[in-house]
Amino acid sequence: MVEIRVPATSANVGCGFDSLGLALNLYTYFTFEEIESGFELVGFDEKFNDENNLVYKTFLYTLDKLGKRVSGVRIEIDSNVPVSRGLGSSSTCIVGGIYGAYVLCGLPLDRDEIFNLASEIEGHPDNVSPAIYGSLTASCVCDDGTSATLTYDIDPRFKFLALVPNFETSTEEARAIMPVSYSREDALYSSTRIGLILKAFENYDLDILKRVMGDKIHEPYRKKIIYEYDEVKEICEKVDSISFLISGSGSTLLNIYENLDSAEIIREKLSKLENDWQVLELQIDKEGTVIL
Repeated sequence: MVEIRVPATSANVGCGFDSLGLALNLYTYFTFEEIESGFELVGFDEKFNDENNLVYKTFLYTLDKLGKRVSGVRIEIDSNVPVSRGLGSSSTCIVGGIYGAYVLCGLPLDRDEIFNLASEIEGHPDNVSPAIYGSLTASCVCDDGTSATLTYDIDPRFKFLALVPNFETSTEEARAIMPVSYSREDALYSSTRIGLILKAFENYDLDILKRVMGDKIHEPYRKKIIYEYDEVKEICEKVDSISFLISGSGSTLLNIYENLDSAEIIREKLSKLENDWQVLELQIDKEGTVIL
């Protein structure tokens, strides 16, 4: 039996659409145990409790890729990562399923190999990369169809408020609302900021982040399908906000803040809105996926 811990992730990080991703200290725990035959799923919501379960399907897909087999498997989940809220819940399942297959087969863990397999399954690398490596990552799909990623250091003083509402925003809806083409000005607005952001996270340069974290590729469109986006942003910016972002495709909003006392003030003000907003005080995860 093996237990695996996978961190939540926040993709895009403002202007880094489909490229940048953060690993956060909010975790999903998976336990894999070989059994005599078949499969057992424990701890999953009822709608995920069948052969279409993403962890189980990924586990089988990985076994096939590796040319291995197991007699049967029992998979248990204990997750603190909200489902379908833009915090990488599907990526944690994919990464967990791959790691489970590797470990039950007694194979050495090759993070780069696991990353490419996870990117192939997920379809894009921006969420699976920080889930595997931790910290802040920049990723892309290369011309030959493989994926590449680099991990950047991030100052541990950064504090994040994940503002998680009681409603979902589907990835499909969030992508469909975006335009099919952009002006040169909008493309440059976002692309020219990425290098500054990476260095600012490394150096805890709050002034630079305040000035360059804007985006014109996805956030202006996706915010329209997140209820109370404007109200939540206004609350955070009036209290304490270095940068205010959409986490992944939403519906979670991410506020980078400075003072510890600010979290409770923001929580109290959000409680007066129509929707229920859960406030999670988070920091960066630098380990990525680990075997416990």
